[in-house]
Amino acid sequence: MRRILPFVIFLLMVIGNVFSQSVPLLEKRVSIQAQNERIDLFLKRLSGEVGCVFSYSSSAIDVSKNFSGSFTNQSTREVLEGVFQGSVLYKERGVYLILTPAPVSEKEVTISGYVVNESTGERVRNATIYNPITLRSSTTDEFGFFEFQVKNPAEEDFQLIVKKENYADTLVFAKSKRSYFQNISLKIDPEKLLAWTKDSTGQTKDFWLWNKNSAGAKNIANMGDTIYRDFQLSLLPFLGTNRKLSGSVVNDWSVNVLGGYSGGTKKAEIGGLFNIDRGEVGKFQAAGLFNYNGGLVRGFQAAGLANVNLDSSKAFHAAGLANLVAGNLEGAQVAGVVNISTGSTTGAQVAGVANYTHQDVTGTQVSAVLNVGRKVTGSQIALLNYADSISDGVPVGLISFVRTGYHVVELSSNEVLPMSLALRTGTRPFYNLLFAGIRPESTGPTTWSFGYGIGTSPRLGKKLYLNIDFSSEQLNQGTVSALNLINRANLALEYQVARKVAVFAGPTINYRVYEADYLFHPDLFTGYFPKFLKERVQTDSQIGEQVWWGFKAGIRFF
Repeated sequence: MRRILPFVIFLLMVIGNVFSQSVPLLEKRVSIQAQNERIDLFLKRLSGEVGCVFSYSSSAIDVSKNFSGSFTNQSTREVLEGVFQGSVLYKERGVYLILTPAPVSEKEVTISGYVVNESTGERVRNATIYNPITLRSSTTDEFGFFEFQVKNPAEEDFQLIVKKENYADTLVFAKSKRSYFQNISLKIDPEKLLAWTKDSTGQTKDFWLWNKNSAGAKNIANMGDTIYRDFQLSLLPFLGTNRKLSGSVVNDWSVNVLGGYSGGTKKAEIGGLFNIDRGEVGKFQAAGLFNYNGGLVRGFQAAGLANVNLDSSKAFHAAGLANLVAGNLEGAQVAGVVNISTGSTTGAQVAGVANYTHQDVTGTQVSAVLNVGRKVTGSQIALLNYADSISDGVPVGLISFVRTGYHVVELSSNEVLPMSLALRTGTRPFYNLLFAGIRPESTGPTTWSFGYGIGTSPRLGKKLYLNIDFSSEQLNQGTVSALNLINRANLALEYQVARKVAVFAGPTINYRVYEADYLFHPDLFTGYFPKFLKERVQTDSQIGEQVWWGFKAGIRFF
């Protein structure tokens, strides 16, 4: 036990020393008084309280003067300001506090101090102090300290505004002719605090801020109102004419050399690489890589890669890869890969791969692979189309599925195969056919087929419909070994005998294309042998052709 005790004491001393060193010398709190005491003697006593060594030149700083003052639980910085009244600058170097004369300049004024909670006296970190004219700003550090430089101050005094979320805005009048130290008190604003409590989305709306600890992000949290400017120019976010307040500024015209970040744009914005706007964008926005907006977009928007909009849109969007509207779209999206609207779409979506609208579509969706919409009033054109319902248009594609549309299972027979099974899906104005047929053989492998087609079925009467189908069917015996394609046009009458049952029958015109030099094609007909209207073999390619009239009949289940 005796051996452990010294080690524990040493460990506690090390931990205490580490924690004491984590607080900068200028921020250490002290309580000290002086009554008509020489400054050099006072600094000696102060160094013992703080645990530092003061380094200065007595020829540059007059420490022979007497000083009187009382400080209770105040920082070293505040004590030194009380002693020297802004005539000295302070720098920390290890355990040394280096004191140098403050330069006197007519071209720059420095205002510094602490922002404190008026009720508790606690220092307020991450508060924003800014000049409403130049938009130059500063934020308080973890100890509530700020330092604000004003270049080329005007003749008259100017105003600084202090903002912090949940606190009342505070106006500070600054002198234009001298630098000085000042503590600023903030009051809790009950209305802001209540609004913050109720608005849980307010904490997530700006989730896309890349660095929540940056001065720009802190300013956005503090700035409750919006600043308006006619024009802004920036190199990168927070490196421009709107400085670190750019996220709270709405501009009429905005030019971002590489990229920019603003509260919104009223007229036009151009970015070499990207544009990021927290609010609304109007009329025109273009970027080399991407546009990213948090508010309503109007007009025209173009990007080399992507347009991402977290609100609704009344605009034409063009992007090399993708467009996203997290709301309702009234306009058009054109993209090389994909368009997405999480609300409704009124207009058009045109994409190289896919279009997706989570709600209703009024207009047209065109893509190479997939279109998805809920209630579609218009048309869909793609390899695959999906909709809950569709009206005033048709889905055109390899397979179109309309949940409340036309879904039919068909059993049929014709002169080639005695039994075929087909699925019709889409809408009556335009549907797809997927089918297969079979003919058992007494000897040898089974003859079978598979095919695809399209069709339309206009209504002729209450229960009577006309069917117009076009299809292609590959006929095989055993394996698929050679071209043996039957292309068929079918005109039939369909009569609904029950609520979900119909029968149909009608003539077909058939055009067969096959490899004539293949010797193992299955027999073409079953039972009925029609006369060929045309039959020939092309000698150079050995491709055979046959044309005949046929017949098809069957039953359908809805």
